[in-house]
Amino acid sequence: MNRLLLLTKVGFILCGFIKVTAQPIADRCEVKTHEHHEKFETWMSKRKTSLRTISDKVYRLPVVVHIIHLGEPVGKGFNLSNEQIESQIRVLNEDFRRKEGTPGFNDHPDGGDARIEFVLARSDPNRKATDGIVRVDMTQVDNPVNDGNTFNYYAYYSYWPPEDYLNIWSVPDWPKDIFLGKAVGPETDLPGGGEFDKAEPTDGIIVNGWHFGVSDLDSPHNTGRTATHEIGHFLGLLHIWGTPGCNKTDYCEDTPPTDKSLGGCPTVPPLACDGQFAMIENYMDYTDDDCMNIFTNDQIFRMRTVLENSPRRKSLNESPGLSFPTPVPENPDYMTRVKVYPNPASHEIHIVFEASQGIRSLEIVGYTPLGKQVFIDSYDLFQENEVIIKLPQLKEKLLFIRIAGEGVSSVQKLILQ
Repeated sequence: MNRLLLLTKVGFILCGFIKVTAQPIADRCEVKTHEHHEKFETWMSKRKTSLRTISDKVYRLPVVVHIIHLGEPVGKGFNLSNEQIESQIRVLNEDFRRKEGTPGFNDHPDGGDARIEFVLARSDPNRKATDGIVRVDMTQVDNPVNDGNTFNYYAYYSYWPPEDYLNIWSVPDWPKDIFLGKAVGPETDLPGGGEFDKAEPTDGIIVNGWHFGVSDLDSPHNTGRTATHEIGHFLGLLHIWGTPGCNKTDYCEDTPPTDKSLGGCPTVPPLACDGQFAMIENYMDYTDDDCMNIFTNDQIFRMRTVLENSPRRKSLNESPGLSFPTPVPENPDYMTRVKVYPNPASHEIHIVFEASQGIRSLEIVGYTPLGKQVFIDSYDLFQENEVIIKLPQLKEKLLFIRIAGEGVSSVQKLILQ
């Protein structure tokens, strides 16, 4: 049966396939492999000691879902209903917590509770109340980003700071059952971490809108496991076969080694390279949604190691997006309105404050989508109503400007020419 081999761009993992079958399928997510088995063995020899240093706390990650649609009313077509979006968050929590009585439960001796939970963001980057859902009609936005730069392309429509939010895009322009999702991996020194080289500045996961959440779609991918799979990559997991061939690895000893991906949901699992049954129920294979129900203990160890050590992952558990915003006085003049222009910009920007009286300890910070700070200006006592900032020369085409002080709080997205 013919299959489409999808080649990955450096910086993300590409997932998708032509059609479903119970037979082994070609790669729908290809990652580079250049780790040595000796490095893996050295890491595994230290694993028991390392396990003692990983905390047992429950990580809670704030999620912003960017619904990119084609102009449909809410609840129709790709402008998914709140209920369907919430079903996706529920499935993630069932899967990552191995909740008893749900499809995410297993009693496998190598399975475990990852102690990772997902919460729709409660406050946005401006510290205003939110339901964690952003809706953008892509037909009304002139997007100058080449759609070959996949994450940059969708980030142009909507993107929140990745150190504070797990960005998830639901997109409308991918065909059903062919391309399922993409993910950016973490910065980590775990074995296999080098396979997550990133060239694109944006961070998060993308899910084909056909396969987002639980639905009655006629597809084996209609119960939300695409997002589970992609967040596994986001948190440092490789596919369980590593790369094709029995001499490769996913750096997890408790996932039986297979020489290729598996699809469908075989009644009798094929044998792995070591003679055990292949773990067709693992979230990091290509089997049907209804077949999946396990993260192994080694996979959980990797994800929690990433959450405790990786930039833009460890900060998520402390994100202000997890909390409802603190109420502010009802005085309409309390918060100063801010305007940033020109946008797009090239050499400099003007930041104009509608009212500056009483602003103190003002701080203006520019940072890239990956959280790298590129400039900072501070004022102990601010009496002007306009600031002009010279922009550094950057390769990025997207910049965030955070403006904060007494009586002013704003995050502005800036397109660079």
